[in-house]
Amino acid sequence: MKRLSMAALALLLCASPCIRARGAPFGDGTRPAAASTKGMNLSGKVSDDGKIFTADDENDWRVTNTDLLKGFEGRYIVVKCRMDVSKQAIRVLSVEEPSDTKHTAHFGDAAFRR
Repeated sequence: MKRLSMAALALLLCASPCIRARGAPFGDGTRPAAASTKGMNLSGKVSDDGKIFTADDENDWRVTNTDLLKGFEGRYIVVKCRMDVSKQAIRVLSVEEPSDTKHTAHFGDAAFRR
């Protein structure tokens, strides 16, 4: 009997987050669901004035903080950014130029030895 009640309690505890999540609205309610909270990487080209970023999938994004893109006008770069899909805008967190380095595996390395 004690084992059965413990199993029922464990099942109830495991199922409770799923039940709560079904009725809860998307997001935490403090910011719009369309705004990204994590940074994501996008690669593409910066416009000549530095205000528009054209991603590889041909989507144009308005840059809200253009000061980080100074010096990268007209160049192909990779940005880490937060996206606001409803406004079609991005907030750039960091900028890096893509490397032309090709990474290859060397089967003689210690990682491949047994």
